[in-house]
Amino acid sequence: MRLLVLARHDVAGSWFHLSTLLRQRGIADARVVTFTHDPALGWPADIADVFDGGQELEYLIRTAEAFHFVDLLPGDVALFDGLVARRCTTEPVRVTLQVDERPQVAWAQELGRLCEQYNWPLVSTRPRVHPSAEFIAPFVPLWRAPWIPACIGTRQRTRTGERIVFASSATRLRDQPRLETLVERAEAASRKLTDVRVEVLTARPHSAVLQRRRRSHLVLVGADGLGRTGLESLAQGIATVAELSAADHEAWTRLAGAPPPVIPAHALEAAMSELAVELEPDLARRRWALAAADPQRWIDRCSSWWTGDSTQRAA
Repeated sequence: MRLLVLARHDVAGSWFHLSTLLRQRGIADARVVTFTHDPALGWPADIADVFDGGQELEYLIRTAEAFHFVDLLPGDVALFDGLVARRCTTEPVRVTLQVDERPQVAWAQELGRLCEQYNWPLVSTRPRVHPSAEFIAPFVPLWRAPWIPACIGTRQRTRTGERIVFASSATRLRDQPRLETLVERAEAASRKLTDVRVEVLTARPHSAVLQRRRRSHLVLVGADGLGRTGLESLAQGIATVAELSAADHEAWTRLAGAPPPVIPAHALEAAMSELAVELEPDLARRRWALAAADPQRWIDRCSSWWTGDSTQRAA
C-alpha cells in the first residue's frame, strides 16, 4: 500500500517516526509531506522542501493508493490543479483525516460532512477537538532516548544541587498565556526557595528540550489539557503540573486505563516546596504514559485503515 501523508505540520515528527515504523513492519510504503516546517525546532521531516520543481511530489500524489491528511482537507491542497481532491473524491483511494488543532466552526462542519459522505475515518491526538473524531494519543517513540527516563542515580552527576522547574514552548512564552501564568507563579515561589530554579526554553530544537526536561524535577504544562509535552514528561518519569478539564481527565483515563498522574495547577507551589534534590524518575508515571501512548494502537488503526477491505473507498 502506497501511503501519502499530507500534514499542515508534523509536531515533533510524530508522523515521520510512525511512517518509518509502517515501512519497517511492511504495513505501508509511507511518505510524509509537511507544508509548514520550522527548521529551528529541529522536528524531523521526510519531505518539507521541494528541490526538483515538484516532480517527486506530483509522482507521489498520482501513485498514492491511500491519503492521510493532518489538519488539512483534500480541497485545501491546491497543488497540480486540485489533483489531490480529485483523486480522493472520484477514484478508489483510501482516505483518513486527522484533526489536532481545534477547528473553526465552518471548517469543522465541512470536516463532518466529508466524513459522513465518503465514510472517511477521523482521528485526533487531542480529546474533544471534534465530536466525530476518535481520540488516540500522539505517536511518540517512547522506547528510545531521550524519551526514556534518566538512569537511576545519574541526576547528581549531571546537575548541581538545585531543584529544577522546567517549562518549554515552540513559540514565544507570551503567546502561551496559560504557560506564562504558571511560569510567573513558579518564579514567585522560587524566590522563597533558595535552591529552586525555573528554566524556560522557547523555540529551541526538540532534542535539546527533551534532554533538558529529563533532568528536571518538575515540568509545567500550560497548554489546553495534557498534550504532547505532558505525555513526554510523564514518559520520562518527571512530576508534571497540568490542568485537565473533567472531560479531558475522563478521556485520558479511558485511553490509559488509569487516571493521569498529573499535579493540578492549584497545587504548583506545594509541589515545588516538596521536591527533593535527589528525586529519581517515577517509573509509575512512565508506565502510565506507555499505556496511554501504546504504539500498537496506531499500528492496529493503520492496519485497519489501509489493508484488507475494512475501509470504504470513495464512490
